[in-house]
Amino acid sequence: MMRLPVRRELENAVVRWNPFREMDQFRREMDELFNRFFEWRPTTMATAEFEFSPALDVYETPEEFVVFVTAPGVSEKDLHVELSNGTLTVSGERKALIEGENVQAHYVSRMGGHGKFTVNYTLPAAINENKVKAVYKNGVLEVRLPKAESAKPKSVKVEFEK
Repeated sequence: MMRLPVRRELENAVVRWNPFREMDQFRREMDELFNRFFEWRPTTMATAEFEFSPALDVYETPEEFVVFVTAPGVSEKDLHVELSNGTLTVSGERKALIEGENVQAHYVSRMGGHGKFTVNYTLPAAINENKVKAVYKNGVLEVRLPKAESAKPKSVKVEFEK
C-alpha cells in the first residue's frame, strides 16, 4: 500500500479549492504507479546499465518544508544540494555496489542501480535561504527549509462591535 504525506486541514476550515493541487497529487500518484511498474527488469537486460533514482519525500509544516532524499550507498562527497529561485536540486553519483568482469546482474531494483542522478522540487512558498540546513545520515538526506516570514500563516484578531 502506498503511503503519501498528508496535509490535514482543520475540520470545518474553509480552504480555497485549487484544481492544480489535485492535478499535482494525481500526477504524483501516477508517477509512483509507473515507477513501481517499471522497477522490474527482465534478466535479458542484466548487462545494461541500471540507473539509480533516489526517493524524494516532501512535508510541509506552518514553519517550514522538510525534504527527505533516500540515497543509500551515496558517499557524502558525491552528494550536492542547491537552492536556486525556489527550486531545491539534489544531485550526486552512486557507485556500483559490485563491479567486475564476471559479475552478472539477475535483478536490480531502482534503488539498487548506480550512476549520476538529479532530483528537483520547486517549493510552493518563499524560503528563508539563510537558515536552510541539510543533514545526511544513514543514507537519508534531510533538508529543512524554513519559510520566509511573508509565507508563514498569520493570525488576525477580530474585534466585535457592541
